[in-house]
Amino acid sequence: MEIKLNGKIEDISAMLVGAERYALGRRTYIVQWTCEFIKNNLHLITNKDKQVMVRDIENPISYGDECDKECWLQLLEILKKEEKENESNDKSADERKNRGANKRGKKKNSR
Repeated sequence: MEIKLNGKIEDISAMLVGAERYALGRRTYIVQWTCEFIKNNLHLITNKDKQVMVRDIENPISYGDECDKECWLQLLEILKKEEKENESNDKSADERKNRGANKRGKKKNSR
């Protein structure tokens, strides 16, 4: 089933941060539902908002019950892994960009 959503990716991402912050520390079904939804929709969350979620989950007032804590720590692990992959991809892109700039510079100097 396709859905149509009005708004930008940043809007959706911000709403997911809001859901995470609402659920963090709750002791209801919403914790597992929120964690699962976020895990299944990481592509909808900006890198900045992923960093915000990591900070939130690392420093909660409470995780809720022990089963809730497990959900949050699993999500934290996934978000941190995602963060490392993004850093690695950014570094690779920067290296490719620099190599391209160096090649162009050498061509100009060889004339």
